[in-house]
Amino acid sequence: MKKQKSKNEKEKNEQTEAPKYNPIDAIRELIDNCRYDDALEQLEVLQEMEPDNYEVNYELARIYFEMGDYNSAISNYEEVLTHQQSSIMYYNLGMAYEANDEIDKAISSYLKCLTLNENFSLANKKLGVLFMARGDMDSAKEFFGNYIEADVPEVEKEQVQKILDRI
Repeated sequence: MKKQKSKNEKEKNEQTEAPKYNPIDAIRELIDNCRYDDALEQLEVLQEMEPDNYEVNYELARIYFEMGDYNSAISNYEEVLTHQQSSIMYYNLGMAYEANDEIDKAISSYLKCLTLNENFSLANKKLGVLFMARGDMDSAKEFFGNYIEADVPEVEKEQVQKILDRI
């Protein structure tokens, strides 16, 4: 009986405890409301308090990308990748490199994205566009073809097929 009572008391205490405050959630709300300066200020404070919290770097990268500071976005995405490699992080890094006109690095990042997740259709599309812009039509066709074979809306497939028909 004593064990049952302890279990019930524990469940009751868990139900009455207030949810733990997560400063990242509050910062994400600021970002969602385009309050980048306020979010940056809070992230800088949080980064001083928790220098190994890679979520801070991720949110900093998002803000810097939105603000057009691509070098800072790149360095923060790279920091996140030292802690956690994921296809979405490589994709985001690729977009930052692309926006910063570092096309070779963008291509490399998109390829790493596909290495981690071969079904990441947007990376295939980005690679198709970048290779086409470089004049490497064989590679562009390959990646656009992969994109068309992916689970993407028919409208997208039709638009990319029109591009393929022209190259």
